[in-house]
Amino acid sequence: MTLFKNYYQKYQSIPLAARAALWFMASMILQKSIAFITIPIFTRIMPATEYGIYSTYLSWLGILSIFCTMNMETCIYVNLYTQADTKSQKDDAAVSLISLTGIITFTFFIFYLIFHRYLSDVIQMPFGLVCLLFAQIIFRTPMNFWSMQQRFEFKYVALVIRTLLMVVLNAFLGVIFVILSERNQALARVLSVVIVQAIFGIWFYIYFLKDAKKIFLFKGWKHALEVQLPLLPHGLSITVLNSSDRILINNLVGSAEAGIYSVAYSAGYLVEAFKSSIIDAYRPWMYQKIKEKNYDSIKAMSNSLLVFVMIISILFSAFGPEIIKIMAPVQYQEAIYVIPPVAASTFFTFLYNVFSVVGMYHEKTKLIMAASVFGAIINIILNLVFIPIFGYLVAAYTTLICYILFAFAHYLIMTSINRSILGNVKMFDMRFISLMSVVILISIVFFELTYSNIFIRYGIIFVVVVSIYIKRDFFVRTVNVLNTKRSDGQ
Repeated sequence: MTLFKNYYQKYQSIPLAARAALWFMASMILQKSIAFITIPIFTRIMPATEYGIYSTYLSWLGILSIFCTMNMETCIYVNLYTQADTKSQKDDAAVSLISLTGIITFTFFIFYLIFHRYLSDVIQMPFGLVCLLFAQIIFRTPMNFWSMQQRFEFKYVALVIRTLLMVVLNAFLGVIFVILSERNQALARVLSVVIVQAIFGIWFYIYFLKDAKKIFLFKGWKHALEVQLPLLPHGLSITVLNSSDRILINNLVGSAEAGIYSVAYSAGYLVEAFKSSIIDAYRPWMYQKIKEKNYDSIKAMSNSLLVFVMIISILFSAFGPEIIKIMAPVQYQEAIYVIPPVAASTFFTFLYNVFSVVGMYHEKTKLIMAASVFGAIINIILNLVFIPIFGYLVAAYTTLICYILFAFAHYLIMTSINRSILGNVKMFDMRFISLMSVVILISIVFFELTYSNIFIRYGIIFVVVVSIYIKRDFFVRTVNVLNTKRSDGQ
């Protein structure tokens, strides 16, 4: 009991912001893990055709969400929230943007209702599913704004509870609805998700209305559209960058090769969740530090987090053969050679996210759009040229090259803003970042060559793990640096 008390006291001594970051990270990883675990359940209780329809639904949900919401909670809302002085002003900003996304979504829905006979061949989904798709976008929008607000206020308990409740309810109701439905099981699965999101979405919209005291707000729509519209091509370009390689492999080589290639990307699902959770915790912290002009803290934290992500990426590469063996039968083993570039891509996507926060804060969304479109176009060109020459595995390297270019483009944007607005401050340690980039690229070559020699590979893994243990105090300090003026610890 005394040991537990000592651990609890140590936990309580961690600053609020640091505790929040840890819980946000844990909840996202748990959410992704449960979603990952339930995939085999639904593939076994749903026919392949029905599960294919559900997969198509998810793809269209991702694409149409970009058009309908423009991801306003990630840029303009964060800016308005940071600039607001009172909770009422913050809630007014949320209600105004939720109203705007509602109008946009409703407009797209009316367009679909008028032309659905012509669009059905393109969308390849039943009419009822498309209606549910628009409903889901409407209901989950208030949740996205609420989640962003909780991150900025470090209210991790409410966010973690909501996340776990939704994940469990989605999985539980989904299984029940699919089992009880003899036909249209894809519709049943989607309906279970929409019901859960409707309950939470309505609740959080009411939450914002309590202080805003207005059901509909037009305030700030023009400015919001000016900021967010350039991010529309950005979101679509990211989608292309993430999926065009698999589409082109399927078209240029074959579906079997596309399946092998996809296994490696599926293996990186949890690593991607880890990276995303760090970014979600880092973004509000960095916004606050930019506002405070505390650039030294940004430099120190960025270096520390890059080391975190680099170690995770290297360990992911190191255990590539074992990961693929667990995930797929022997005919998929060629996917191990996709693992290292996928791991390195995670590092460089994290890097470009770090740089892009500066551009988002200063609302340089047109420059961000240009960088994203450039990366997507280069990716398609490289794949079209090199896949027929070197085979489908080269697609992992063309994607990595594009993410490196993408990170460099965002670095140039950040440098331009730094020079013209911030007075050329030293926000990032570029010498250290360059060193980490070289290390991660060398690790790719190393693991590609040592997958056939288990002794060398495990020796390196042992060295990395021991180094992490020796430097464990460094990682504790890294977490503690996340403290801000809003932390109770100050």
